[in-house]
Amino acid sequence: MKALFIGFMSGLAVTSCGPQNTGDQVAKESRYIVALSLPSQGIYPYHVISDLESGTADISGSQQITNIPNNVLVTSKPGFVFVNSKDKMTKYSVDASGNFKPEGAVPNTGLLGGPISAFLDENRLLVSTAPRQEADSFFTYQIINAAEMTVERSDSIRLQINAGSVASPSMYIVKEGKVLVPYIHADGDNHAHSIANVAVYDAKNMTYEKTISTDKTACLGYSVVSSHAFTENGDLYLISSNSNYWGANESLPSGIVRIKSGQTEFDDSYFLNLTSKLNGNHSGGMIYAGNGKVIVQVFESGLIKAYRDYQHGFVISYYEADLLSQSLKKLHIPLSKYPRRALERLKNGKVAIAINAENGENACYIYDRATGSAKKGLIYQNAEFVSGVVAF
Repeated sequence: MKALFIGFMSGLAVTSCGPQNTGDQVAKESRYIVALSLPSQGIYPYHVISDLESGTADISGSQQITNIPNNVLVTSKPGFVFVNSKDKMTKYSVDASGNFKPEGAVPNTGLLGGPISAFLDENRLLVSTAPRQEADSFFTYQIINAAEMTVERSDSIRLQINAGSVASPSMYIVKEGKVLVPYIHADGDNHAHSIANVAVYDAKNMTYEKTISTDKTACLGYSVVSSHAFTENGDLYLISSNSNYWGANESLPSGIVRIKSGQTEFDDSYFLNLTSKLNGNHSGGMIYAGNGKVIVQVFESGLIKAYRDYQHGFVISYYEADLLSQSLKKLHIPLSKYPRRALERLKNGKVAIAINAENGENACYIYDRATGSAKKGLIYQNAEFVSGVVAF
């Protein structure tokens, strides 16, 4: 491996929230960080790669840091990545050779594997790096001037919960001057209530406005996997991740709900019931592929014998879903392990799906909405498994 710059936890967690998930932004991306894991050696390097659609790469070209453990990649923007460590969040530029240069740092709100963030505009980053669950439902956030790496504001929001319950915010989503915060509302045993909540705040000052709810599903989103999509007309779709791995409430179906453009209420006329279409299986995350199509991550419940199988078993499959017709089509991709950060938008409306197959092969399968199919792209060699893929 090369001289070492930045390390990532094996549970690489990245959030990419808000309008930047639409095709206009992603079409400009041309480089990607592939996070790698060798848990038998305690090594978690990364590799900067310009092409995920073909060829091979080897772990000898990767990098990691040994003297600053437990770093987590928070988010990215073209040419830059934001990495959290024990006491601070650092902005790094990435040169043509893939080397990282620190461009400033700010004190953080803590270190956790599932930070949540969203850009309020080109340079103002709303971020919470920890904690993720509090009995009093107060959560600290920061607004960072990402150009100068200074803290513009540090404050807290309060999520609405029942007495004796806890809350876990899933993500920040910026929509038409509002910040939407889906969150898991759970009882004292951490079993999610049979309802899905989204708190709504004014994006200018983070003033609380209201909480909207639906009883169609539970546990909208999760911080370690892409979980929402803005369509070209501005409609917002959110997927529930209420499997026994994510939110621990399979009494309700997994599914996709909608908040229409110009609205801050759930569209009660819309629900894509994934569990009913997937023979009782539950979803993990999803990512938008354009033209009303999303790629949905699915846990095959018949293959899950113990809790550890959700992450370490070969139990994950992928489907193409049409948001309007509500049709599903299983993609011809090998069953995979490790559901975190496995989905990323590429150029030209394509989606990379990081696969860790049972035969030991690590690869990116590339979904092309023009054909509605996926084929094997980059093959990664000499890693135990791929922890995630991030465009920057």
